[in-house]
Amino acid sequence: MRSDLIVKPQVHRGEPYAIVKDPVTRRFFRLPALAYQVAECFDSATSVEQVAREISAKRDCSIDAAEVEQFARQLEALGLLEQQLSTAEIDARQRKLTGERRSLWYLKWPLVNPDRLLNALLVVLRPLFTKPALLVLSGLVVASMIVHVTHAESVSRALYHATHGGGLLWLYGATALTLTLHEMAHGLTSKRFGADVHEMGFLLLYFMPCAYTDISNAYLINNKWDRIWITLAGSAADLVVWAAACIVLVIAQPGMMGQQVLGAVMLTTGYRSVALNLNPLIKLDGYYVLLDLLELPNLRQRSKSVVRWRLKRWFRRDAAVPDETPRDRRVLEVYGWLSAAYVAGLLFLSALWLDKWLTSWAGSYGRLAYLALGALILIGHGVVKARRRRRLSTSMPREVETEV
Repeated sequence: MRSDLIVKPQVHRGEPYAIVKDPVTRRFFRLPALAYQVAECFDSATSVEQVAREISAKRDCSIDAAEVEQFARQLEALGLLEQQLSTAEIDARQRKLTGERRSLWYLKWPLVNPDRLLNALLVVLRPLFTKPALLVLSGLVVASMIVHVTHAESVSRALYHATHGGGLLWLYGATALTLTLHEMAHGLTSKRFGADVHEMGFLLLYFMPCAYTDISNAYLINNKWDRIWITLAGSAADLVVWAAACIVLVIAQPGMMGQQVLGAVMLTTGYRSVALNLNPLIKLDGYYVLLDLLELPNLRQRSKSVVRWRLKRWFRRDAAVPDETPRDRRVLEVYGWLSAAYVAGLLFLSALWLDKWLTSWAGSYGRLAYLALGALILIGHGVVKARRRRRLSTSMPREVETEV
């Protein structure tokens, strides 16, 4: 095996596994303990027959040379064996991976490597990760919920001012600031639990502007609850900022500008997190929490496969039963239908809003522009999907795991 691979032991559904990260392509692979033990025997000198005999003796099982040979070929195809790649070949592999991940509904642009900054901030902010600090911050959120209910009129007025007139400028500024804070919280928590963070950037998810932090190294953390904390950190930071803004609004009773600012902060933190980030039906924080809770890697891709299988069954077409347990297949199918319905509804409402905005701005010409834009989106989506079919399928950062 390649000497540069990063390997961490992990337990998945009670069974020991090895999580292997390829630092060149940034893909993750899950190898059962037996498979990794076989892979460790590959040293370019030991024959497959010797490997089979050695593993059979150690594990008190029966493995023949043909099985070892097949497994070795699989690892070789995945790029996990020493192949003495040139710099040009490595660059080509990285470019290919970037092309595989591109999707019209999921466009991202890396901007910075925040690792050194996060290391420096963690030295200062480490006390926030203690139990007393968590209790205080939780109390602040609970208190603000009470304030929100008892002073609903003041809160509603601030939210109205933030979404009308000059408040829109503050809303745009607050969006940029709070998204950055949200992603920094992910990164800091990831560093707190020992996972490096080397990429932050801008993301368009179903044409919604977002920021992102690549916390895929959290896959190397064995404890799933630590991974869940990393995923929830951004929304937790949002709720704390929302709580502080809510309490300041009620206590200070600011004028128009103050209400615009505080209303904008509240909209882009607590409300946004509850409505979007914690929603498991789209590929944001809530999705990854559900993924860890269910212990179903690549949940979205697998659920699509199960839904396609079900549709073929309905139309009386022969279709192979997905390689899933009956329990997992039921969970995947329920998730697949709910996710598809939510995304379809989200795109439909977005299309209605865009149509209304364009027609109010340019009348019938606006509708023509809207239809032309829709056609371009559908054509672009078809071209991207056609290109992806000609490549090995992979998934996005934080969910690039393949079981071998």
